[in-house]
Amino acid sequence: MSQDKLMNRWLVVVGTMLIIPSVGAVYAWSIYRQPLAVLLAAQQGVSPESLTAPLNFVFSLIILFFAAGAIPGGLIQDKIGPKKVTIIGGALLGLGLILSSFATSVLHLYLFYGVISGIGIGFAYITPLATCNKWFPDKRGAISGVAVAGMGLGTMIFSPIGALLIESIGPFMTMRILGVVFFALVTLGAQWMVLPPKGYSPAGWIPTTAQKNEVHFSPGQMLRTPAFYRVWISFMVGTASGLMMIGIASPVGQELAGLTVTEAAAIVGMLGLFNGGGRILWGSVSDKLGRTRTIALFSLITAVAMVAFNFIQTPVPFALALFTITACFGGFMAVFPSLTADFYGTRNYGGNYGIVYLAYGFGAPLGGWIGSAFSLNVAFNIAAVCALLAFGIMLTTKKPVLVVDSDNYSANKSEKKAG
Repeated sequence: MSQDKLMNRWLVVVGTMLIIPSVGAVYAWSIYRQPLAVLLAAQQGVSPESLTAPLNFVFSLIILFFAAGAIPGGLIQDKIGPKKVTIIGGALLGLGLILSSFATSVLHLYLFYGVISGIGIGFAYITPLATCNKWFPDKRGAISGVAVAGMGLGTMIFSPIGALLIESIGPFMTMRILGVVFFALVTLGAQWMVLPPKGYSPAGWIPTTAQKNEVHFSPGQMLRTPAFYRVWISFMVGTASGLMMIGIASPVGQELAGLTVTEAAAIVGMLGLFNGGGRILWGSVSDKLGRTRTIALFSLITAVAMVAFNFIQTPVPFALALFTITACFGGFMAVFPSLTADFYGTRNYGGNYGIVYLAYGFGAPLGGWIGSAFSLNVAFNIAAVCALLAFGIMLTTKKPVLVVDSDNYSANKSEKKAG
């Protein structure tokens, strides 16, 4: 296919910015929690407070199925293409929300919002990342950063919209409306989830020797490389460290820095900006500094900031440390997609990154557990150790090499340092 007949690759980014913010609205679950508690409690003849913990678990469930759903979504899109899988994901997301609008128990929300919408989000999330990485081999880090920054953008846009709708028409009708809206946006964005032709190279781009000799691992081959387990563990403990602090930011700010509830809420409300900004910043840095070095750098910064919380007693240092950790957490979410493409190629990227992304599915509850099971100082130090573990692993992780012999393919450790 000649260059003049190619689809403009920036249309893939346009489609991505319709899809990712729609699935990113999952993080707005908190706007539903209390209104749903009141309605369901009235139906069941119990107190709203008794439903707080069960409704909190809905969010944990959707994150778990989001991460788990990325695996089959990625594997399927490697076979049938990203457009169809994205539409399926949007349909499941919308269906889960619409069915949730008829819920009469928390169990219904577990199944409809947690499982069905969660799997749909996993399907719709993995395809834009895979497609962007294939169209932008020259700026994988930056484009991955922009793509995943859309998650925070979705929360920032749809949280206030959803809250206004809930106030006027209630949580169930809001779910029904947003379910239709998200399906429509994801389906529209899916129209640009088209793969580049085989051998595609951006005009004017001069690939490095490593990029010219890119090798494509199957998921099975990836799982046989020691590097995969180092990447997976680093992703899990790194995201656990950041999520631990983000999850308890408001009460910690009140306890350590003497913030009022309103002041703490204002600071927490700004986290989306630093999360999204960190994704774009660190993704761009990784294009120049290299993936593993960049991950090691923001892991070290995270560890230092975590330790600093042991000594913070005033609002400004608290906010600075929290914003730093949040920006670095954004780095984890932005650079690991590009690292996966660099290490294992793009041909089977959907399935490969789906497996890598499952580390986040375990990192989220791990971070939540650290923040709730230990005293603050102990939690800070455990989170710092997690970040230091990611730092040490990434400094010593090398790019895997696919070794081909006459009988089979096998993967072993790299003889080259990761770029």
